[in-house]
Amino acid sequence: MNSTIIEKIDDLLKSASFETFRIDNFCNKKSKFCFDLLVKKNDIIFSVKVFTNIDNVSAEIVNDIKSLSILLKSKPLLIGIKNRYNELEDNTIYIRDELPFITLATLENIIENDLYPYILARRGGGIMFLNGNVMKFIREKQEISRKELSELLGVTKRTVCAYENESMRPSEKVAKKLSNILENKDLFRKINLFEWNFKFEIDWKEPRECVARNPFETHLQAVLDDIGICSYWYKNSPIPFKLSLYSKVSDDNKERNVYPLFSGVSEEDKKINELSLNCLNKFNKLFHINSLFIVNNDIKIPDSLRKIKVPIVKIRNLEKIDDEEEFIDLVQESGI
Repeated sequence: MNSTIIEKIDDLLKSASFETFRIDNFCNKKSKFCFDLLVKKNDIIFSVKVFTNIDNVSAEIVNDIKSLSILLKSKPLLIGIKNRYNELEDNTIYIRDELPFITLATLENIIENDLYPYILARRGGGIMFLNGNVMKFIREKQEISRKELSELLGVTKRTVCAYENESMRPSEKVAKKLSNILENKDLFRKINLFEWNFKFEIDWKEPRECVARNPFETHLQAVLDDIGICSYWYKNSPIPFKLSLYSKVSDDNKERNVYPLFSGVSEEDKKINELSLNCLNKFNKLFHINSLFIVNNDIKIPDSLRKIKVPIVKIRNLEKIDDEEEFIDLVQESGI
């Protein structure tokens, strides 16, 4: 079912002039990666993922989505089908773990009809984005005092003031009462998910012990630690990349100087996965992101793969590196 929804989303976004990068075009097996689609329009990138149950999303996937959003400077566009109890309602943004989820129908309304959701649903109930100036104008036009309105709504006068200056948002229940009292349905702001600025908190120092690594990947991580480069490993899928690399910053309060640099990794003594390499190359071209492919020393690099514009670096070359500056020189000399 999810694959059908992904196809619909892909077609829908293409019709709205988005460029799309679809993960299952490069992978025959069911992907557990943190996105199903990456889409781009102008300079804005969105990572799209479909979830059957938004209350059953693993912590690893949540962290991967957030890390990718930070590294790519992208925004999550997450499609949900149901929560723990019911199917999701349209025209609503559901918040889980700081991430927004909407239905496919809501996305269709946004793209095809320019109709944006107006309900923000967190655990425990929904709130609505109220246009305080419109509320105040209509209330005064109808000669209703704040005190009178507060009594009709069953809230305090101070709460009515907070609604009008937009320092507080009404619950969905209060909002419907307000709409009926003032007899106006244009009181509420539409939430433009495409323009929403997300700020995620990630504990970059948290050990990624949950990511199973083979001996080669474990050695690679030790080499990166020795150089002094930060890494973020993606748990479930090596396509289109296995990890991302970024610079260390001594001041934790300062914004990190993220490259970002996305990397594929060979599977020990096996051949280079040409599919992964081509996928990473496509990813580069579409999103203008730097990348490389790190391989075991014994792997022979065919001339046909050298033509793909993704630098291939053997582990022994990384072992000679003393610091981050030398690492940057190496990857630039390799073709970035």
